[in-house]
Amino acid sequence: MPQLKDDGTDERSDVVDLKSLSFQERLAIGLMRLKAERRLTNKDLAEQLGVSEAYMSQVTRGMRDVKLSTLDKMQREWEVTIEDLFKVSESDLARIAVWRARKKKNKATDE
Repeated sequence: MPQLKDDGTDERSDVVDLKSLSFQERLAIGLMRLKAERRLTNKDLAEQLGVSEAYMSQVTRGMRDVKLSTLDKMQREWEVTIEDLFKVSESDLARIAVWRARKKKNKATDE
C-alpha cells in the first residue's frame, strides 16, 4: 500500500506526497470519498447539482476545473465544507493509488 512521503529522501514510486496533489486531484479524491461514503454514482451527483453526468465524470477524474459557484453549490447540496472536499489524508492513500493507476493506464492507451 502507498505510504506518505515523510522526509523527502524516499524515492519509491508507490510513495504519495500529499502536498504535490493539484486542486483538481484533491477535489477528485474528495468526491471519490463522498461517493463511497454515501454510495452515490456520478449520475447521482450530477442530478443533485443540476449538471451533466459527463461533466461530473470529468470533475471526479480530475480532468476539469470547477467554478467557485459550483463548489459553493456542492457544499450546500451535500452539507459538507469546501475544505472537506479538498482534504486528503492518509486514509485516502488507497484511493489515490487506484486513481493514479487508472490515469497512468489511460495515458498509456492514448499513446
